[in-house]
Amino acid sequence: MASIDRQVQRAGAAKQAKETRKKVSATAKKKAREIVVPVAHDLSLAPEVQKRLDEIVAEIVSVHRRTTGQVFDVGKWMAEAKSLQPEKRYGRWLKESCGYSVRSAWSFISVHERLGDYRARLEKHALGTTALFDLATGEPDQINAVLDKFDEGKRLTGGEIKAIISRKEDAAEVTDPALIGGRAGLQKMVEAKRKPSMADFHRLTAAVLVGVENAIARFNDGKRIVMSTLASEVETDARHASDIFKDLAVPLSPNSYMPKANLQHASLGSVTGWGAVQHSLYRLGGAGSWPARDEMEKWVVEVAHPALRFAVHGDPFVMNSKPSDPHGVVAAETDGAVKENDEPVLDREGDREEGTPSVSDAEMDAALSSLMAGTNAPVTSSMSR
Repeated sequence: MASIDRQVQRAGAAKQAKETRKKVSATAKKKAREIVVPVAHDLSLAPEVQKRLDEIVAEIVSVHRRTTGQVFDVGKWMAEAKSLQPEKRYGRWLKESCGYSVRSAWSFISVHERLGDYRARLEKHALGTTALFDLATGEPDQINAVLDKFDEGKRLTGGEIKAIISRKEDAAEVTDPALIGGRAGLQKMVEAKRKPSMADFHRLTAAVLVGVENAIARFNDGKRIVMSTLASEVETDARHASDIFKDLAVPLSPNSYMPKANLQHASLGSVTGWGAVQHSLYRLGGAGSWPARDEMEKWVVEVAHPALRFAVHGDPFVMNSKPSDPHGVVAAETDGAVKENDEPVLDREGDREEGTPSVSDAEMDAALSSLMAGTNAPVTSSMSR
């Protein structure tokens, strides 16, 4: 009987001890929640810093229905506030002073920092806060793609903006364009070709311009242009640039003399800038059919040089009007070759140029046009390459 009583007593004591531990634990947790532990972001700030933070809070709070410009302003204020205090303090300051999370603050700051260059265009189209947040996550080409559509008068939804921003170039190019059919496939084929072709055209044309300007520098020093040197510097690059230019920019048209023949590249004319580029690259790429030195030198100075400047640097195309022979008697420094009686010797070309018939600009242009049109009209000098 006594044994049973002791068991009952031990069970009662164990139950009471368990309840006591439970009460103590609950009390400890309650006290812990009530304790305010000082942390790094509670460190005091300089009075002038605290004053500016208070001003920023007032500015942010005063903005309710935000315009596009005000979203940029809020981002600027939040970025400034972040720079004025320790990083660990910033999150608590946002929550207690402005009611924003750190994540929201970063969205505003991204608009301010990443879209600043586009602010005028964005304000023009009055994009909302969410659209600006999405746009700020994009790359420059994606941002421009969205703005281009707005500039065209299209109003994109939030989902459409996200679709453009989330599109990755590497994902778009996973599929070989040659395997995609229809209009979309052809468009991708054209785009895949256009960029490298344009880069090659500008690289080659710039190299031709360097060679021509080297010759122009010699001409301006009172010397004759050495045609063999010019040919070695520009002929191949000019020929390749001419082919790329025709492929990129020159329309095809039926052969008027042979309607069933292949289409021919048209001539862009001789008075337009790009027409002069077409003509200049074609002629410079065929050194074997260059006219006599005097005529070629005059053409390089008056036509080819301004045309190439137009193509490479975007200078206005204005033909020069310098005289064809400002030297009078040929300078004695044409490769050091002048006879005793001061009669000119044709540089290093020698017999090659002596055997080339002289042909006027009009005749050369007619020959070039004839070849580009695919005609069989006779020409006065060889134009084959």
